[in-house]
Amino acid sequence: MQKTIKSWEKYRRSTEFLAQGSSTLSKIPRFENIEPAQIVKGKGCRVWDIDGNEYIDYRNGLGPITLGYCIPEINEAIKEQLENGIIFGHPHVLEGEAAEMLTEVIPCAERVRFLKTGGEAIAACIKIARAFTGRNRIIRCGYNGWLNSLSSGGFQPAAIGSANSLKGVPAVMQSLYASLPWAENEKWEEALEKYGNETAAVVIASDYASMDKAKSFLPFIRKLTEKHGVLMIMDEIVTGFRVAMGGIHEYCGFMPDMAVFAKGISNGMPVSAYVGKGEFIDSVRELGISSTYAGETLSLAALKAVINFYRKNKVINTLWERGKQFKDGINSIFWERNFPAALEGFPVCPIFNFREPGKSDAFFKECYRNGISLYNVSYVNWSHTEKDIAITADRIRKVLETI
Repeated sequence: MQKTIKSWEKYRRSTEFLAQGSSTLSKIPRFENIEPAQIVKGKGCRVWDIDGNEYIDYRNGLGPITLGYCIPEINEAIKEQLENGIIFGHPHVLEGEAAEMLTEVIPCAERVRFLKTGGEAIAACIKIARAFTGRNRIIRCGYNGWLNSLSSGGFQPAAIGSANSLKGVPAVMQSLYASLPWAENEKWEEALEKYGNETAAVVIASDYASMDKAKSFLPFIRKLTEKHGVLMIMDEIVTGFRVAMGGIHEYCGFMPDMAVFAKGISNGMPVSAYVGKGEFIDSVRELGISSTYAGETLSLAALKAVINFYRKNKVINTLWERGKQFKDGINSIFWERNFPAALEGFPVCPIFNFREPGKSDAFFKECYRNGISLYNVSYVNWSHTEKDIAITADRIRKVLETI
């Protein structure tokens, strides 16, 4: 049974200087003296806390770790570039090379530009869409990062979904953002019939639990937006380099106007890419969208190495295979033990659905105590072996016996 005394002592100390003890809302620990409040290292599919506890990790940095921690090929690319400099006052050769590689693996990417986070890349696409269409309204679906706090409704972490999250957002700005549900076609038709001539873009992140509806819903939205002259922006921050290298729009076979990639494109290094039709991405110069750190070389070196690794090792196939083993195995145990929960959605990014209040906290707490680190959306990475997932299943059987 894991003990996390040092981890929590260190965390409490950090809150005196670091607000909430983390700069990322979803990383703030909830289960006092149970979950690891401070991680010190990761290797493959495992992480360790200050107390020396080892966990089989399915949080994966909240998604960016698609290959695993400390993959030698990625680390070597970063180290090699480190010897030659991190950032410069002119474009580095890696920036153009990385962009070219992304156009080869992302269907809608005629042109590419880099930033550091997915949320700011979404914001860049929204500005482009407003400038191109001359319209102001935005309709969003799903979780697009903390930008979701500009309006109410839609899937988002509890801290962002609270009423307080709208504080600091002028009412006039809130009025320009609307949230619509996933795969409810009639509501989208009604909204665009009413507001289509005022809407610049729809921004869509796929629903975790019902991602199987994407193949009918997303092409429908593509046709609907074209009918009303509205741009379609796909949030591929989670689905890119996981559902397919080119994300959900590659998987479903349609072409959005723009798309945003982050997380998996660099296996944890901080870089995002907003991509799409040349006329849109090329317009950023006149729109003033820019960032000093967008061309930072260590992340771009990692991005190139990640693409090469994916191509060489058929990573997407592995993620689907291991994800299916993970999802099916846990669901089988839930069914055997008559436990009111299920993993839903695509095996590469399934989400837990607990059907009784209180069961989720009890489940996650016992998983931590048994060396398994999970999240509401739990991912496999390329480093998870069949044995790792089998060990996880055995431990979850013990967890259910306990609770």
